[in-house]
This record gives sequence, structure tokens and C-alpha cells, in this order.
Amino acid sequence: MELQDINNFIQTANEDQLKAFGFLGQWMAENVPKYCNCPSKCSQNCELAKALGGALQAAGQKLQGQ
Repeated sequence: MELQDINNFIQTANEDQLKAFGFLGQWMAENVPKYCNCPSKCSQNCELAKALGGALQAAGQKLQGQ
């Protein structure tokens, strides 16, 4: 799988899947500042973390648009 695969999944996800991604996105938004405090800032610099964050945001936006 490639990083783009998660975005492709979001585009075809059903409502329950989008809700799950939305919950995960909200959970991460609340907990990343609390737990991701290493000096490397991997949550901001890692391509995988950025791709996941973007997909979670897209899922939330798609869910709000339904």
C-alpha cells in the first residue's frame, strides 16, 4: 500500500467508516499535544503522520458534507 491509498479509501468510505475515522481524528487532535512531545516533532515532519492527519481531516469534512 502507498500513502495515497488511505485517501482513496476515504473517498469511497461509507458513513460508519467515516464516523470511525472522524472519532480517531478527534481523539488524535486531543491527545497528540499531550503525548507527542519529543524534540523530533515527528507528528509534524513524518510523511506517514501527515498523510494520516490529512486523511482524517478529509474524512471529517466529508462526513460534515453528508
